[in-house]
Amino acid sequence: MQSFSEKVYLILPPPSEDDPVSDHERIRQALAGQGYEQVSFPLHILQTLYPLCRDCGFDITVTLVIRAFDWVVTAIEPGDTRGTHYGLAVDYGSTTVVMELVDLTTGNVIAQEREVNGQVIYGTDILTRITYALESSSHVDDLQTATVQTFDQLLSKLSEQSGINATACPIMILSGNTTMIHFLMKLNAWSVFASPYAPVTADPGWLWGRELGMDFQGMIYVIPAASNYVGGDIVSGLLTLDLHKEKEPRMFFDIGTNGELVIGNKDWLIAGAGAAGPALEGYISRFGMRAADGAVDTVKIDGSQLTFTTINGQPPIGICGSGIIDLLAQMRLNGWINIAGKLEPDASDRIIFLDEEQEYTAVYATADESATGSPLYFSQTDIDQYLDTKAAAYTMVDCLLETAGINAQDLAHCYLSGAFCAHSDLESAITIGIFPDLPREKYTALANTSLDGARALLLDRMRLQDVYYLTGHMYCVQFASIPDFLIRMQAAKFIPHTDMNRYPSVVKKLSGDYGDHVTENIE
Repeated sequence: MQSFSEKVYLILPPPSEDDPVSDHERIRQALAGQGYEQVSFPLHILQTLYPLCRDCGFDITVTLVIRAFDWVVTAIEPGDTRGTHYGLAVDYGSTTVVMELVDLTTGNVIAQEREVNGQVIYGTDILTRITYALESSSHVDDLQTATVQTFDQLLSKLSEQSGINATACPIMILSGNTTMIHFLMKLNAWSVFASPYAPVTADPGWLWGRELGMDFQGMIYVIPAASNYVGGDIVSGLLTLDLHKEKEPRMFFDIGTNGELVIGNKDWLIAGAGAAGPALEGYISRFGMRAADGAVDTVKIDGSQLTFTTINGQPPIGICGSGIIDLLAQMRLNGWINIAGKLEPDASDRIIFLDEEQEYTAVYATADESATGSPLYFSQTDIDQYLDTKAAAYTMVDCLLETAGINAQDLAHCYLSGAFCAHSDLESAITIGIFPDLPREKYTALANTSLDGARALLLDRMRLQDVYYLTGHMYCVQFASIPDFLIRMQAAKFIPHTDMNRYPSVVKKLSGDYGDHVTENIE
């Protein structure tokens, strides 16, 4: 295990009139004698040398971080501190930021914390935040400040949980999408979304926490992006899966606030991304919410009767992504909605017309059941919006498979990442047509590959070669440039699809109990 950071213990003779070599040079020579060439001493480190080194008789531990062409001193401490050596791995998501404190000696995760990204107050989706930043330079500062505050909160929580000063770690590996990195560095993120889709930077490299305004003393390595939309979080995720070393093609689909997709093997890698995530995570509907206490997370329908569960068994206050998928799948299988997703009022007394909404709605929690004393429902508009999003997710897969010249059945395995994938029922997701209808054993759901990849790189700097390979060999597709993308989306807006031959397992379910719904006309 070769981390990016190393600690070197030195006992050096102090300066004297016969040996008046500077503190700086004395340490530099000793490090060179142990094989550490090209060592940089930042100003803030030089400023700590005196009187620290004299006070401890030059009995010191030097902490170093390796960059591409040099070692950088991040700390000098009195005594032998090699037994306390920690680093940080971060998944910098647009909705949630997750940070881990890792023992660089053993590889063990000491503590993990998560926080809602402070940027969400400026928009739940990335494009809204970009628009906000364009309005004023002070808004750029707002987004960056919100990010830094989120990071500082996590550092404080990790320190409190572990008893270890997380702010003093020498190294942080940061994984995030291209736009998030632009917000962090106060770069103009409009370049990510505007033609010709060339970001200000795809590979920021090494930064000091202090230059970003963080309460973090060490260095930050930002995992590079492959393109404007295929960010460092996806490159990080691929580190955990090694698609680029496999003989047969495999698929990696990460669904967060956005959806990013990679298909490939050792000979080729094709990637693409789109805004497929917010609705899938629950951010639609009057009562849509993230996964939290009181969120409806599973739904079961038997004929006209509906039951549900909530996170931590709390009275329901809304519905999250996994609950929405179950609700739609169960309504389709029980005839509450037709192939076009239209509610069937005669199917259940839970399908009612609300005057305030001027449309039909499906009540999944009655006033007596809900925590608010008011019914919780999913409206026809909610269904239509959700089908737009799920159609985008399916069409991304469909188009990328066609670009690769293969069929879904040619995929040896499919890896699904993100909280949505980790907590949602795969059967429900396939039933409504988000993912291809493949043998279920071909699917593996992973909670957070972005974080896993950041940790893997933190503990093994040799994996940086894989990072360079992935960013240099991935062909990125711009879905907006595919002429028939919107036409394909129209076909995928149905449940599960207009072409039912693509979903034989769903046809079998429908024909078993609701055969009359399989042959509905699509209007």
